[in-house]
Amino acid sequence: MTPSAHAFYHISFRTAFGFMRPVSDGSHLIRLDWDQRPFESADREDDVSRETMRQLQAYLSGELHQFNLPMRPEGKSQAALAWLNVMATIPYGTTMTYAEYAAAAGKPKASRAAGTACARNPIPIIYPCHRVVRADGSLGNYGGGSDLHPTHPDNLDRKQSLIDLERTQR
Repeated sequence: MTPSAHAFYHISFRTAFGFMRPVSDGSHLIRLDWDQRPFESADREDDVSRETMRQLQAYLSGELHQFNLPMRPEGKSQAALAWLNVMATIPYGTTMTYAEYAAAAGKPKASRAAGTACARNPIPIIYPCHRVVRADGSLGNYGGGSDLHPTHPDNLDRKQSLIDLERTQR
């Protein structure tokens, strides 16, 4: 049976960073839901969601430094995809500033757009927005892992923890 355009698949799992749920359209990862509370809907797994879970678990245990998944980020224009594709090239265990990210995207004066690309990233960790920081080295904002405000200390702690995880596993 071929999945319809409205068929979504997902598997939920708990990590040290909260509950994660990769969501697939049947052939591509379209988003990564991430929260501090368990998800209420029952899992409806497919190969993409299971493989994403496997790779995320390997990443979080320090065994995987580069993801290899079929991705089609949900609701993204070609311009937004271009930002995400540049984000995906930020090396594991490193950080870059919003200005450096903008320059890498060929838009050296677009630091705000770089921040927007991070804030609207539907597949955190895999598209590593946590690796983008302010020019002074401070974390900036981070929405990964909750619906709290991106400046909330819990969200920023998760961003710092992901950076630290990568730096210790290089």
